[in-house]
Formats: sequence, C-alpha cells, structure tokens
Amino acid sequence: MDKEKALNDFLRGLRIVLNNSSAYSKDHPYFRKSVEVFKEKLDALTPFLNPIKINFAPESLFIDGKKLEKSMLYVDLAVMFHRRKIKSVEIRSGFTIEELIEFLSSVSMPIKEILKQGGIQSILDKVKSRHILAEELDYSAFLEEEGEESKDIWAYLFKEA
Repeated sequence: MDKEKALNDFLRGLRIVLNNSSAYSKDHPYFRKSVEVFKEKLDALTPFLNPIKINFAPESLFIDGKKLEKSMLYVDLAVMFHRRKIKSVEIRSGFTIEELIEFLSSVSMPIKEILKQGGIQSILDKVKSRHILAEELDYSAFLEEEGEESKDIWAYLFKEA
C-alpha cells in the first residue's frame, strides 16, 4: 500500500468511525468493531506518518504538509473538529483500542458537553491518554495587547452564523 492510499483510507475510516460513535455508545459491539477496523487503517498509515498529526481549519485539513479541501470528506471532518474547538489531533504509535474508543467517543459528544468538561484535552487527560493528543483552538491571539478585542475577530467567529 502506498502513502496516499493509506492516508485516504485513514480519513474515510475516521469519518465512518465518528459517525458510528455518534450513533452508538462506547460499549456497543458495533462501535467497538468499527474502532478495530479503524485501528487497522491507522496501523497502515503509521509507517508513512508517525506521529499522525491533523490540523483543522474551518473547512479544510492540513496533514503531512498538504492542505486538503473541497472534498466533502475533508470539509465534514474539518467542520466537525473545528466546531468542537479542536485545532489539531496527534496520534502517536503505541495507541491502544481503549485510547481510540475514549478519544472517538469524546470527540463525538455534543459540543456543549465537551466544553462543560473543560475541552477535549481535559477529557483525554482524565482518561490518561498518552498517545492521542488534542490541541484546542485559542482565540486569544485575536486580542490586542491590552486585552481589547480586535475588530476582525467577530467576522471570523460568526462566519458560520
């Protein structure tokens, strides 16, 4: 298998497993089976990318130095993660099925629940995930030196609205 095929299989698998995690509890056999299938796709990609790091923009992905956009697969993944205030996800080799299950079920929670629990990295810290890291969006860069809001922040934040 070549790198491009492994990457495309991984992204398609990610979309499928996220759909399943939205529909089933983390203990449901169908969800657990889909995580096992997804782990195979991850295992196939790690010889090419290790760690696997995905950066999320509002409507595109950045992975392995490439901007992936326009395809509904890329846009759907970008929107899902961006709305959950996730800037990037890094998956390091050595991850376990249980870490994947916790990560995927956490990412699929309603946005309000993720924020209520302190954000995705806080959730991952609670379950002691060492191989899956999430960097959260930080809008403080849009603030002026003295704490005043930049005029452009509202256009950016409310683009979707």
